Amino acid sequence: MKLGLFWWLAPYLAFQCVSFAAPTKETTYLLPLNCSELLPDNTPFLSYLESVAKGQVITDKTLSQKIFRILALRDKLNQASGLFEGPNPIDTVIRRTLCYYRQQKDALQPVPYFDPKILSFLKENIRELEKKVEAVIVECQYQVLNRERLAQKAQQNQALVETFVKKAEQSADQTFERLAREAAKKARTP
Repeated sequence: MKLGLFWWLAPYLAFQCVSFAAPTKETTYLLPLNCSELLPDNTPFLSYLESVAKGQVITDKTLSQKIFRILALRDKLNQASGLFEGPNPIDTVIRRTLCYYRQQKDALQPVPYFDPKILSFLKENIRELEKKVEAVIVECQYQVLNRERLAQKAQQNQALVETFVKKAEQSADQTFERLAREAAKKARTP
């Protein structure tokens, strides 16, 4: 009897479980409910954003193109080796944007990819999302160039360090010999 009370939830829960476990190339039709930073899987958020873009191809071409451009920039960053360590930082920006909506607007309601509220939110905030994605790419490029510059500077400094070490060793040899002679003189005189 107790299980009978929740019969109407079974299809919804089954759909939720399937949609959350979707791999990158499959479509997630509902915005994930869990926005915990402790769960590192960004795949459902990326799939959901891709679903929104696919769903808007006919009705809102501009939004669709902007989302596909963001996803393409994400793929470009993934393909570039050595630009970041760990998860793709664009994934985090996308996740935070969608979680902001989830936490501020519809904390517990299912949000399908065609929901007018999420579409309105994305239209209002797509330029900000684009700026954040571009800032991530600039920061990744800057970090790589900065590491290369510091490595080059360290290499240049290494030659100078080796020169100073040789001079210090020569000076230490001369000082040691002088001190040894002084010790020998002192030992001869009572």
